[in-house]
Amino acid sequence: MSESSPAEVVRSWPSGSRVAVVTALAALASVVANAALVWLATAFDPSLQHYSHFRLADYGTLSIVGVICAGVAWYLATRNLAAPRHTFFRVAVAAMLVLWVPDVWLLIKHEPTRAVIFLIVMHLAVALITYNLLVFAAPVGVRDATLVTAPVSRSHDVLEEDSTPERVPRAVWLVLMIAVAVEFFAGLIGMLYVPFNRPDGWLAHRGEALYLVHAVLGGLLGVAAVVVVLHVSRRTQVHRVDRVAAVSGLCGMLIGALGGALCVSHPLRLLGMALMFVGVSVAFFGYLIPMIDDTHPITSEPTSAAT
Repeated sequence: MSESSPAEVVRSWPSGSRVAVVTALAALASVVANAALVWLATAFDPSLQHYSHFRLADYGTLSIVGVICAGVAWYLATRNLAAPRHTFFRVAVAAMLVLWVPDVWLLIKHEPTRAVIFLIVMHLAVALITYNLLVFAAPVGVRDATLVTAPVSRSHDVLEEDSTPERVPRAVWLVLMIAVAVEFFAGLIGMLYVPFNRPDGWLAHRGEALYLVHAVLGGLLGVAAVVVVLHVSRRTQVHRVDRVAAVSGLCGMLIGALGGALCVSHPLRLLGMALMFVGVSVAFFGYLIPMIDDTHPITSEPTSAAT
């Protein structure tokens, strides 16, 4: 007994150039919105005019970097996830909460409360602008397509179902995500105990134990990221969500390692710290995707030719 292929729903994703243009517009709109908020904050409280985080070079650079990361994430999500908008929304909410962690840290350090409140609003503005522009200006389209093919036998259907790839256990992603979070908080605490103006060198002269814990944990995470990528790449068929998570985690670890290497030199230390934050964020949200994407992928990707 055989069956003809039914009509299927085909998803069309936005082109790379469209996502790039929308990302650029989101970055520009975010910087303008933040500039307006800074103007409002300093007009309301003139004593905040010289607040370090209200400098254009400061919030402008961080806003642009964050929006670019969101644009890349949306581009990859539309091509690899079965429900990109659903998952992207969850990631955006999680990212918003993570971005507020440094703001809470500033409050703990007793920085001006009004200034920190405006920073919280600025982060929220960037998230809202970026999410809505990417989702609605570079949307995922859906259209119906009738496949005109030869009848497919029931035995072939059973074979296709049996070849469904096995997912990486969620416990693996959870452990990696928790380890990245611990690494992130270790870095925050290290910023307090390890002097920023320390001399050039691989080892700090103060807070050595914390510095070594941070470095060793980062190294172990890097090894784990490589192991996960090798495990996924050796499979005959790869679940797209697992592939995205594994590659994102490894890329995040490499970016963080580069940032850590740059921190050895004092002139490059600020850039290195920024790269470490970006790397940890990329790895964390990469490992978060399999935890929140509860749908099946569009297809599975073979890593080797069928014999």
